[in-house]
Parts: sequence; structure tokens; C-alpha cells
Amino acid sequence: MTDTEGRVPDISWAQLQTVLLALADTPMKRMMVQHLVEGTRKQATFLSPECTFREILHIGAALLDSGFQPVESDMNTSAASCSSSPLRQ
Repeated sequence: MTDTEGRVPDISWAQLQTVLLALADTPMKRMMVQHLVEGTRKQATFLSPECTFREILHIGAALLDSGFQPVESDMNTSAASCSSSPLRQ
């Protein structure tokens, strides 16, 4: 018997990606899901379970936001904007 009142059910990263893909209502959002899940999976090693779950909820919220309509050019510039090094002046 499982403790359904005390814990969230285990889910694999692949299962999470499937769930999030179902929330994505545009081709661009579907394309983003794989990158967002992969990034979150990599960060999870350094985050608490609560912070990891928060990141997952943020992905879901963005996918459900009808005002968030990314375009292909957003995907092409995302690598530069995610750089952790400071900008040189």
C-alpha cells in the first residue's frame, strides 16, 4: 500500500516531459519542452526537491499562459541569454 497522503507520486523525467508536452498548445512551446525539462533535470542535482518542483511548476505555468507565444527567433538567442558569465564592458 502506498502513502498517498504524505508524498507526491514518483515520476520519471520522460513521464514529466510527456505531461508537459500535452500542455503545450503550439509547435514552439512543444519544441521548448525538451530543452526546459533537460535543463531542469541537470539543475535538480544542485536544488532541493522543493526548488526542483517549483521549477517544474514554472514550466507548466509558462506553457499554459496564452499570452506567452514564443517565436523561433527566441529559441535562437536563448543560449546567449542563459550565459552565467557577466557581460564585458
